[in-house]
Amino acid sequence: MDRKDRIQAFVKTIWQWYAMHKRELPWRDLPDSDPADRAYKVLVSEIMLQQTQVSRVKIVFKDFLERLPHIQALAQATNREVLLAWRGMGYNGRALRLRDAAKSIVDRLQVASCKAANTNLQLATCNSSFFPPSMDELRSIPGIGPYTAAAIRNFAFNIPTPCIDTNIRRILHRTFVGSENADGTWKKDDDYLLQLVGEILDVAVTSSGEKRDAANWHAALMDFGSIIQTKRNPKWEECPLTAKKLMKTTQASYERRAKSYELSLKLTAQSSKLEPGRFVGSRYIPNRIFRGKVIEELRDAGAGLSLETIGKRVCIDWSPRIHRAWLREITEKLVRERMLQVEKGRYRLFEGM
Repeated sequence: MDRKDRIQAFVKTIWQWYAMHKRELPWRDLPDSDPADRAYKVLVSEIMLQQTQVSRVKIVFKDFLERLPHIQALAQATNREVLLAWRGMGYNGRALRLRDAAKSIVDRLQVASCKAANTNLQLATCNSSFFPPSMDELRSIPGIGPYTAAAIRNFAFNIPTPCIDTNIRRILHRTFVGSENADGTWKKDDDYLLQLVGEILDVAVTSSGEKRDAANWHAALMDFGSIIQTKRNPKWEECPLTAKKLMKTTQASYERRAKSYELSLKLTAQSSKLEPGRFVGSRYIPNRIFRGKVIEELRDAGAGLSLETIGKRVCIDWSPRIHRAWLREITEKLVRERMLQVEKGRYRLFEGM
């Protein structure tokens, strides 16, 4: 089967699978009436989905939007307000970067508005210009990289834009190239895959059928990668691409490489340097876990907490003599990152921006 025929068959198969297995997610199928609102919700969801499971994001996404319902609210929010809205996630720095991106977008709109007479900045009258639609403009916003910019174009504005996330990369590589290397890397780089993605996207959005657009096509690929062609345990027996012999990766070739990959991971773990952290009993816990625990304890502590109290709450083995200097280093770094502030020996969430 040549490349063109494989693409046609691939697109048809994915669309058929998606029609039966589409996930209902709160950031999908948003009303067409307000492009700015769609773009805001897509931006929030994409940042949340970085390094976080969909099941958790579904819960936090709703709560976040109740606190910060539109981009102007987020742009004006203090660090404390953003971190409170981010409760239940992790990697709290993402929340502040998201706010900074929102502020940049709103600031650009205000600058543009100064050049136009009688411009109303109320969200109800904003249109898609609230978010610039071009890739270059989107990527110039702090915190928005190539994938996030493409996702906004696809999901918010339905502008067909090739993009690659981990799921899309995995599906296309296994279908059109072959299995991962033994060390988990890929035989082809993203430049090659982006060209392939573009060819496939052209076919996908011109296929006959309802809602066969850029937004649904990328959602279909992401769902397929999350449910069927997963990273560790692909469901070969449920994979229609396998059943139709469209994949260049076979179950046998994948399993051979997977065994080699697991072995290499064990060897790497034994020889590599651990990220900063400490042992609690026999378990090594990275400092980033303790950072998250500190933030979580302070979310409900409006008056702040002393270092001693924080230590007792986040460390089951707390010993002032042993752990005070270590915990102070963590909290002071959070202060420098403007997540915390300290007054009279009490730490609390940073009130500024």
